[in-house]
Amino acid sequence: MRILHVIPQFQYFGGRTIVGGHASCLMTLALAQHEAGEEVTILSNTKGRSGDYEIEGGPKVHSLSVSAATLTIRYGLLFSREAVKWVRARRDEFDVIHFHSGYADYFLVSAKLKRIAQTPTLHTMYCPIPGRGGRWRLPLVHGLIRRWANQLDWLGAISENVAASLLDYGMRDVERIPPPVDTVRFNDREESDSLRGQLGIGKEEEVILFVGNARKQKNLSGVLRAFHTVRKDYPNVKLVVTTELKHSSSDEDMTRLSQEIEELNLGSCIIQQGIVDNMPVLMQACDILVAPFLDTLGPSDYFMAALEAMAAGRPVVVSDVGGMPEVVTEEVGRLVDPLDPESIASGLRTFLGDAALRERVGMNARRFIEQHFDPRQIAAAYDKVYRRIAS
Repeated sequence: MRILHVIPQFQYFGGRTIVGGHASCLMTLALAQHEAGEEVTILSNTKGRSGDYEIEGGPKVHSLSVSAATLTIRYGLLFSREAVKWVRARRDEFDVIHFHSGYADYFLVSAKLKRIAQTPTLHTMYCPIPGRGGRWRLPLVHGLIRRWANQLDWLGAISENVAASLLDYGMRDVERIPPPVDTVRFNDREESDSLRGQLGIGKEEEVILFVGNARKQKNLSGVLRAFHTVRKDYPNVKLVVTTELKHSSSDEDMTRLSQEIEELNLGSCIIQQGIVDNMPVLMQACDILVAPFLDTLGPSDYFMAALEAMAAGRPVVVSDVGGMPEVVTEEVGRLVDPLDPESIASGLRTFLGDAALRERVGMNARRFIEQHFDPRQIAAAYDKVYRRIAS
């Protein structure tokens, strides 16, 4: 089957390095589909790239040129225009169009693509529509989004929480298919000891990992305050902060982060990394992942870094928000109040100083991901949908 995946932004850095929750999900899905023999193309915008490239010799990507700030209405409009032009010129080259987004505004684009290509079209939503406030609740916008969504051949959600928000908004026949997690890649235990040495982490030191950026939504400030608290009881613990900081955080965000680290006197026990190309090894090198994000709006209702850490056999301490209660129980980690640093600290204390508990909970987490998020199972579930709507 010739599959066209469309996603507004695909921050790809070569190899398996990618930034963004739903972009990471799509790459894993596209690779699984390619391995199953499907012809897969991704249409998106990759900053710094224009035209065609491939992911590991497999799925093809076409990067549009969209010169506007991301997460803006202008960006969405420009992306819509360029995507429609590209698909119009290739309307006979695909058997199905699969759109991926975290915002409901993009139902406009997927509905347009369906109309101009006359091709079966589906849309997967990665985040809930906010229950109150914002442009999505304006009567005119509400009516238009609902109309666009209901024109599609299939509408999906990655979590029960997202599905409930779409049904509440007035969409029909929403189905849930969870996002894929590369269970093989994140179970690679090689080189983790070597990486600990490169990062200056001693054998007896315990390591907490934060994957995100310095924007307020990610709540790194709450992590720092909780980390400052737990160090009073566990002075040998270190915090690794990694992935998106320099790429997607503003100068103001970075300045505030530096000031907080200095005020809390944490400089000697925090290891800051930029975008890394060895995330599975880094997760294996750490002991706990913390992700007390304030909400799940934008990238993914399931924190993908948390699911990947679970696949790596690591316990997770995450916010009790969005779809996270659907996947995180005390068998695999802890849910915490992201607005309360002491709640975050309490979640971390559960696992610090108890390697046996971390091992047991990590094994539970790994099994859970294997059972529910295996890429081959997810690809097979979508294949059934594609064939159903294309018949």
